[in-house]
Amino acid sequence: MAFRFPTSLIRASRRRGSSVPRVTGERAFTRRALSTLLIAAFSVPLFSFAFLYGCAAEKASSKPAYLSSLERWTRSAKISEGFEARLHISATFKDISFRRSYIDRYAESNSLSEEYRGALNEREASAVEEYNEFFISAYTPEERWNDFDRADSVWKLYLEDGSGAKLKPVSIKQVDVSDPLIREFFPYLDLWSKGYIVRFPKYSEAGEAPIPSGDTEYLRLSVTGVLGRGELVWRLKEPLD
Repeated sequence: MAFRFPTSLIRASRRRGSSVPRVTGERAFTRRALSTLLIAAFSVPLFSFAFLYGCAAEKASSKPAYLSSLERWTRSAKISEGFEARLHISATFKDISFRRSYIDRYAESNSLSEEYRGALNEREASAVEEYNEFFISAYTPEERWNDFDRADSVWKLYLEDGSGAKLKPVSIKQVDVSDPLIREFFPYLDLWSKGYIVRFPKYSEAGEAPIPSGDTEYLRLSVTGVLGRGELVWRLKEPLD
């Protein structure tokens, strides 16, 4: 309940040079009572704010875990020709552990049921068995160079592992960088860059083992073209932090 000053005090305060009159009677406010009420009036919203902040912090508890997973599975590189930068690229490998962290964060943010969360996990587990997927953010000084999704792009992407396999993408799809969901889950994507979902096959043409397999030491995403070349490497045997 909001505190209201006695009208007699308000009227008195409007008279320049006049002192606050003493109020008498059963409902009189003494100086001490007035101070107590003022403290109480300001303490309630502060307590409410602290309570709401605590609830918000508890609700966002999965965010640090997701950001840690994002950092583990993201690599960045700058491709230059001489002293001139041609491409700034960041890529997140959507490994099964990353996908689970993503779903946990997404489900918590949207208050999804356990049943729906389970369905999403099954879908993502199935997707991992079909292809290797990367989320890529790319910035080029010249916008016409940022054309990864075009068949005649100035850039070529390859996925390699230690066995000698060299895979070409089966699809490259540009995403909407203004999508708040994408900006929330991939915060390194800015409005000056373009975002892409890139999928590679799970198996090479000659191989029977999936890529990566349990024995794979690393995956390398190679970027080549007339403007320069570079690579992003994921060392799969490195221990988790």
